[in-house]
Amino acid sequence: MTKAARRAVDLYSEGTRLSAEIFTPPGEAPDGGWPAILLCHGWGGLKDHLRRYANKFALAGFMCMTFDYRGWGESDGRVIATRDAPPLTEAGEQTMTVRVLREIVDPVDQTTDIRNCLAYLWSEPGVDRERIGIWGTSYGGGHAVFTAGHDDRIRAVVAQIGGFGFPPEHLDWARGRAADKARGMLDTIVPQNGVDGIEGLKGTPDVGRMATHSQLGAAARIQVPTLILDAEFEELNNRLEHGWAAYMMIRQNAPAEYATYPCKHYVVYDEYYDDSTDRAIAWFSKYL
Repeated sequence: MTKAARRAVDLYSEGTRLSAEIFTPPGEAPDGGWPAILLCHGWGGLKDHLRRYANKFALAGFMCMTFDYRGWGESDGRVIATRDAPPLTEAGEQTMTVRVLREIVDPVDQTTDIRNCLAYLWSEPGVDRERIGIWGTSYGGGHAVFTAGHDDRIRAVVAQIGGFGFPPEHLDWARGRAADKARGMLDTIVPQNGVDGIEGLKGTPDVGRMATHSQLGAAARIQVPTLILDAEFEELNNRLEHGWAAYMMIRQNAPAEYATYPCKHYVVYDEYYDDSTDRAIAWFSKYL
């Protein structure tokens, strides 16, 4: 398989080092630079899982960036003070024992990481700053829509088998988790033998943060072309309440399309890989 040029880079998201990769199309950059795509993976995903997508997009003429969220893969974890640490009431360097948090699924931290990756990609030599798109898959599909709803640097979106919200019937339970964490009664943000975990999915969700993070709310703000690809027999959520609902909001303010594949969630990565990436390339080629 033909390979695009790829190089590893480090960037910083609110002080935490993130590991990322830049994929460059063959040849010289056109006048004004290449269009670019930021790729966002889903729940427990790593940048390595998206390498084949980024390579295919780059060969189609898009500069691409993949990355690991904080606490995942090759990125640093978030550092917090231990509970017995002295009060941190003075600025400057200090020596102390800390806790490193890893493999937390936190949409607030993750969308912050996406925003900082976007800042890096936007400033990358050879990128046309007026032609930047975002592609996300699974939980990252919701992140892509959320980012596009809050950042006008995004000019086109592809969201694949995305998750777009927290179940409202669990809202009080999630708020209880957030309250217990705030009071220091429960370390739900630290992985501990599957507490609040979901069977078959890696990592510990911060349900308190998820409950107040609305991808659908952001969908109503989107004003750029958006393609949503879904699994017809999606088993991780009700697609009518997620991808379809997001599409119905977006189409009121921007060009939008919604398409499904006759399969369950993970089959899109295998049997429908070629078709889904070809659709994404066509979408970005049309609107970037």
